[in-house]
Amino acid sequence: MKKRTLLAVGAIAVLLLTGCQSSSSNAETEALKEQVAQLEQQIADLQAADSANDAAAANDAAAADNTSSTDSQTADPAANAAADTGAADTSANSGASATTYTLEELTTMVNDYVTKADAAAPSGTNDMEQFFSLKQEANQIDNELERHEDELERQYRNGSLTRDEFRTNERELDHLEDLLDAAEDQIEYVFGIDD
Repeated sequence: MKKRTLLAVGAIAVLLLTGCQSSSSNAETEALKEQVAQLEQQIADLQAADSANDAAAANDAAAADNTSSTDSQTADPAANAAADTGAADTSANSGASATTYTLEELTTMVNDYVTKADAAAPSGTNDMEQFFSLKQEANQIDNELERHEDELERQYRNGSLTRDEFRTNERELDHLEDLLDAAEDQIEYVFGIDD
């Protein structure tokens, strides 16, 4: 999105400069055209690097899944059958299988954090430590929510997730983010620190 915006801004700048200076020389026009071409090339390079990073992340996740499933297959066959069933259920329910946490686990994490935030109260001795500890935990949960959202987007783009599944999961993630934000606001209010 930023890349497209950069390209649009560059194109608009070129159009404005050429429109405002109708008497400008061909050399200036050619310099501006070169500049636009360079910006377009930079955008294309960034998009290619972004695509390569997405592909590398997907390959790493697949390799990690293969390694963990190979390691776990040798341990206990009965546990493996139960784990395989659970993995199938979570990927069907949450729409994500390569993330660190399932949607259900993320929901539990957020609900636990909300409970902890509601129970938090300044004690007078270690208020700042308690506050920053709670904020750090909220940031970690938020990062996991973002990672899950990125994974949902990747799955939707590669066709392994339908539009309805994506939208349902996206709404649930938005709800969890709203709960987390409200809990953070509550902590800031209780401790009197506007972060």
